[in-house]
Amino acid sequence: MSSGHRYEAVGDGNIGVEAEVISPVRDTSSVNDESIGYETSIPIHPKILAPLSYMVPLVAGLIVILLERRNTYVRLHAWQAVIFSLVVGVFSMLLFWVPFVPTLIHIASFFVTGVCMYRAWRDAETLTFFKLGVVGDFAERQVLGSTVLPF
Repeated sequence: MSSGHRYEAVGDGNIGVEAEVISPVRDTSSVNDESIGYETSIPIHPKILAPLSYMVPLVAGLIVILLERRNTYVRLHAWQAVIFSLVVGVFSMLLFWVPFVPTLIHIASFFVTGVCMYRAWRDAETLTFFKLGVVGDFAERQVLGSTVLPF
């Protein structure tokens, strides 16, 4: 997928580790150097669009995945948000019979989502992708590698 970004690893992908940097490819024909690497299909800056993917579980991420085609950083966060919300939903459904466990799962996911939103907002200037372990790896494969799902 050609998105105008170079992708290089800077971490080991563990939870809480800044995992990847998506460096914009410089286009010399561009007049405004401040906009390099921040082009999106949706007319919203990635600093707003990436955290927005986490706002409404599953729905906002899917909307961003379907509409955003140009910015790798935003797509990575959207995929991570969708996959994380699916994992949380599956675990809470599987453990619904254990008292308080689904509630604890949703409280924990609320805080993890908050951290992801903050990191997506904070790291938008450097285009550093904050990965959630296996969820982040799967999101990477969806955007940069072999696509498993039809999006």
